[in-house]
Amino acid sequence: MIMIMDTGKRMGILNKAGLLVLALPGLSGCSFLVGDDGLFRDRQADYLEAPIEPQMRVPETLDSYTLDQLYVVPEQVIPSEEDFARNVPRPKPLESNRPEGVVLRRYSGENWIVIAASPGQVWPRVREFWAQSGVNLDYENPIDGVMETEWMRSGPGAEGYDKFRIRIESGLHSGSSEVIVTHMARDAIPEAGSLVTWPAMSDSEDREFARLQEVSQYLADRTDIYSSSSASLLAGSLSGEQKANILDTENSQRLELRITATRAWAQVGQALERGEVEIVTRDADGFLFDVEFSGLDLEADRPGFFSRVFNDDEATSLSVPVRIQIEETDSAVHVNARVLGEVENGAQLEAELIQLIYNNIG
Repeated sequence: MIMIMDTGKRMGILNKAGLLVLALPGLSGCSFLVGDDGLFRDRQADYLEAPIEPQMRVPETLDSYTLDQLYVVPEQVIPSEEDFARNVPRPKPLESNRPEGVVLRRYSGENWIVIAASPGQVWPRVREFWAQSGVNLDYENPIDGVMETEWMRSGPGAEGYDKFRIRIESGLHSGSSEVIVTHMARDAIPEAGSLVTWPAMSDSEDREFARLQEVSQYLADRTDIYSSSSASLLAGSLSGEQKANILDTENSQRLELRITATRAWAQVGQALERGEVEIVTRDADGFLFDVEFSGLDLEADRPGFFSRVFNDDEATSLSVPVRIQIEETDSAVHVNARVLGEVENGAQLEAELIQLIYNNIG
């Protein structure tokens, strides 16, 4: 539809608009527009005046367990200038170099799947895998991310029986998951109600890996796994427990990994290679690396690329020796970096190397 406007009316509108434009400069010096009571006043601090409403009360005859504080208002905390200067809050490292899709990993007797989806997204797909395989589940707990199959024949004509436990855990980084399968074999099906004690390692690594391959292929074929609309709310509680975190110590930083020391040593080595760090010594028995490191180029276009610092016009890099030590504790594995020798910016280099490992581990 085309609208036609009378010329006289159009000129009248233009004259009114011109008067408004001429009037605006006269109003700029007053509070009519931008003052405390103006039309366009600054509202960014209005939340400070928001009242705290009393908590909703539910009659005693009804259940109230579903009510929870979604947005908790913290107590006002005013840190001192000295505390702030000593403990400067750092932003979370930028996560990059994440494995995409579904990756099946195998190292030193450990097998697992890495998938770029949350546990809440992976859980329903793994359940579908067992259902389509015709395998019933004896036990499932989405909050812990564990499901166990029923006992089944080891194969056509076989006398033994197999049982599988699958664990879905949060990955090394947020938004990723790991799937681990454990295999148990018995000559006969245990009596109903008997306690099942799972071994630390599978009774048959070959059968474990074969089943893990089937699961990984099924997950790789399901493109809808990344849809949040089909995620499990209960399994989603695992998403905040990522296995890799940078911790601030008194004078430095260290990387905490909730995996085995053997796997940590292997994956730290891969992270150093991805970050193009020169590895001088690898010691698998001592869980350490000696590397040459010259610092992280914060202006590089891609993560893992390092600049070489030149002294005047000489093509000599100012890299320094750094030792990376992996230590196993009761609850986790700690990755520490220590500059060997006296270096002015040693603490900064150690922190940058820890962040590099974090960014490239996966």
